[in-house]
Amino acid sequence: MFKRTTAINKMLKMTARKKVIQGGTSAGKTYGIIPILIDKAIKNQRIKISVVAETLPAVKEGALDIFKQVMYDTNRWIEDNWNASSLTYTFGSGSRIQFKSYDSVGKAKSSGKRDILFLNEANHIAFDIADALMIRSKETWIDFNPDNEFWVHTEVLTEPNSEFLLLTYYDNEACPKETIEDLELKKQKALTSDYWANWCRVYIDGEIGNLEGVIFNNWKTINEIPKEARLLGYGLDFGYTNDPTSIIEVYLYNGQRILNEICYQKGLSNSQIAKYITTKLPCYCDSAEPKSIDELKSYGVRAYAVTKGSDSINFGIQVMQEQDYLVTSKSVNLTKELRKYAWDKDKKTNEKLNKPIDNYNHAIDATRYHEMETVGLRKSKGKYDIR
Repeated sequence: MFKRTTAINKMLKMTARKKVIQGGTSAGKTYGIIPILIDKAIKNQRIKISVVAETLPAVKEGALDIFKQVMYDTNRWIEDNWNASSLTYTFGSGSRIQFKSYDSVGKAKSSGKRDILFLNEANHIAFDIADALMIRSKETWIDFNPDNEFWVHTEVLTEPNSEFLLLTYYDNEACPKETIEDLELKKQKALTSDYWANWCRVYIDGEIGNLEGVIFNNWKTINEIPKEARLLGYGLDFGYTNDPTSIIEVYLYNGQRILNEICYQKGLSNSQIAKYITTKLPCYCDSAEPKSIDELKSYGVRAYAVTKGSDSINFGIQVMQEQDYLVTSKSVNLTKELRKYAWDKDKKTNEKLNKPIDNYNHAIDATRYHEMETVGLRKSKGKYDIR
């Protein structure tokens, strides 16, 4: 049920043309901005509001999903007012809220002018695209988790027409008690881990963190898989209750490998998992679940247990670091993991340990399994063997 929170009340007091809302997870940033925009659309005649995120899947799974929740919870949703093709909702006032993403400055410029712009998770949107949109907007809302300093700090907040607000989950009375419990546990971990200390600084305190120690920087996003790309196979990391099952397709295209997330979901049975794997190409799986692997084989999946050793995680990371990857824009969870998967550090010396943090790694593990078994990944007598 929709609840008016302290976060919403604080945002309603902002008056500058460019409103910057920085904060931690579950602080109610997007959940606050969306109802404010809905209220503006209802009370004003024929205004245009654009909600923009990095990719179309990010828009649909983030701001658009929240928009629909708020509209349903407040009994405002009218199905006939929704255009699913253009992702646009038209209110009785004639005002429109559209949900968009842009992959070039040219497209951002050609989108025209608008009354209100909302840049959701703006730290993942390129500055030249954001700038082209802001120039053509009378009012701009910007929200993000402060993983690191970016253009909003160096460009927007240096302008006289900007305003800054910091929010935490303490500002969100609608935050579920289960989420609060998890955040409090992270605070305890932060007492003995630099990784979790930085995590808490960003996602609880809403303060600027840093990306030091992030493992993978050898990737970029693409919108679609080229027709000429060749599917090589699948990587699969099992999950069920606490962790999601993750399945990644791996393609080859012009010497580069393309990663495409096709499953990231909890509670799946092996029969349901098998339905995601639609070809007879190899699927490399976590060897810790031999029973599940055998069951997948009974459903016709060419499932293989990945070869593991005492240093298999670092070995797989090394193999992946030697490649260049293109990641599809629909691979939302894989993208999030690639941005957060980091090396652990010694709490006393602050030196990097030779192991990654065991977190943000379900889609990455699925990818690693495939790459360990296909790219030259098996060490034999000091050499790599191609399988």
